[in-house]
Amino acid sequence: MRRKHIAIILFCLFVAFLVLRLPGIHLPYHQDEWKNIAASSDISWAGSYFTHPPLMALSFVAAHSILGDDDFRLFPLFFSLVSLLLLYAALKRRCGENATLWSLFLFTICFYNIFASIQPDMDGSLIPFFFLLCVYLYDNFNSINDRRKWKWLIFLAAAALIGFLIKLSFILVIGAIIADYVWDHWRELTVKKASAIVLGSACLGALYAAILYIFQAIYPAFSISGMLGHANQFNGEAGRNYMQIIVQGVKALYYLSPVLLAPLLLITKDIFKRTKLFFIYLVFGFIFYFILFDFSRGALDKYLMFAIVPLAAITGAVFSGIWKRTGSEKVLLQGRMKWPILIGIAISLALLLLNFLPHDVLALYPKTEWFSSALHFKWNILNPFTGGSGPTGFYVSFLFIASSFIVSLILVVAALFKKGWSAGIMIMLLAIGFTYNMVMAEELLFGRINGNVSEVLSAVSLYVKQDSSIKQVISYNDIGAHEFGKAGKYAGRFYATPDYESEHRIRFANYDHYVVIDIPHLYEYGFYGRFFSNCKTMFKTVSGRIDGRVYDCSQAKKLIPSL
Repeated sequence: MRRKHIAIILFCLFVAFLVLRLPGIHLPYHQDEWKNIAASSDISWAGSYFTHPPLMALSFVAAHSILGDDDFRLFPLFFSLVSLLLLYAALKRRCGENATLWSLFLFTICFYNIFASIQPDMDGSLIPFFFLLCVYLYDNFNSINDRRKWKWLIFLAAAALIGFLIKLSFILVIGAIIADYVWDHWRELTVKKASAIVLGSACLGALYAAILYIFQAIYPAFSISGMLGHANQFNGEAGRNYMQIIVQGVKALYYLSPVLLAPLLLITKDIFKRTKLFFIYLVFGFIFYFILFDFSRGALDKYLMFAIVPLAAITGAVFSGIWKRTGSEKVLLQGRMKWPILIGIAISLALLLLNFLPHDVLALYPKTEWFSSALHFKWNILNPFTGGSGPTGFYVSFLFIASSFIVSLILVVAALFKKGWSAGIMIMLLAIGFTYNMVMAEELLFGRINGNVSEVLSAVSLYVKQDSSIKQVISYNDIGAHEFGKAGKYAGRFYATPDYESEHRIRFANYDHYVVIDIPHLYEYGFYGRFFSNCKTMFKTVSGRIDGRVYDCSQAKKLIPSL
């Protein structure tokens, strides 16, 4: 492929990357998002709020001083955009030009990465950036055998140290690189070299500890004990919530999409060899997040963003390998891929149309109702996507999601048994994957199919702000906390879960006004549904299947003992 063509492709991917993310810059902040931004406005508060290594707090404070509240999503977007370029630099030597371009394309359209690129946190932006930087430096170190080798090793150690000073989970990157090096060089690993690795790791650890104590001395808001205490809360002593682990893990699979997951069945030995470091990183991450520590009470779907980059790299290599093996580039240019293209478009259109069938909106609780519908193949239900670290909330058809995964899996299994079909099947899979990710992105950014939370929140928050009779509001699922806080009317939140019901019965007796933006849907026949059915609706607005209401419950709170 000529350099001119590569430059054009890279430019198009760069533009597409921005086009798919810029509409989300001003999405409403949700829960941990607005807390992160609020904490970033004060350097002393940031140090105590971000119970992570000190560079996390300082980078947030620096970003806030430049961008302020409203444009803070540009901070993660910048690092994600640079990660796109780093992915090209890191993969080109390992996998070749074609595989790298495939990976960049998948990285660009993957919904999980679209969401990660605008989330004001570290897991989807800065951590991938430093991971890719370390991979690039490590490969340069590995490929040189002269005196310059030490230069790259120093750069690599510095990048690893900075990443570790941002978040403790960066130990996964360091561990994966060491494991990859040992894997490749174990035959030539003498006692002297092994001792050098151990000693070097120990020195890096000692330097890390020294830097932490220096930070604590000059930046008292940062506390080493606070950082370690935060990390210790995931030791699993409180007991794992396996249901939550499964739900959050499945949500991450939905976000990754079938186009990043199904092709993993087609991996060859050569692809594994070229992308081994990324496999090691995935395995280490799986052990870390699902076995060693208990993240069931944390934002597990946010932490699993670490998988986006390695999966994009591996799957890109799979596509490229099939494309190269079958000579499909030449066949495509000769116009002999007409039927796979047409079939792929037809399947994608059929899957897209599933979103416009009548769908039910089920309550998140009781979960038995949702699982019963899924197990009995009543899949025309809307799946809510929301979480403590964002997004505010959006719906996507479960029928569309499940059908997309099933069709993709069937196609890949067919490619396993019919090697001659693999190139055509990959074209169909690309069409399905592109459609899937664009539907997910469209619902997050615009909500034209099932409803737009941003529109509902905008109308509700304007009403709350202008109504002088409303002094304080309690918000369902904490939606709008940032907006109500700016208006000076935020009094707290409630979650419609059975675990909090006894606590909320007491709390509801002390407040009159509530905002309920109904995603996930409230169960009508539980305590929360019965309570709000006795409240006066002061304001209502609707977008698709999402409605927002402002309630006056001054009379209903008297009925709480009987509900």
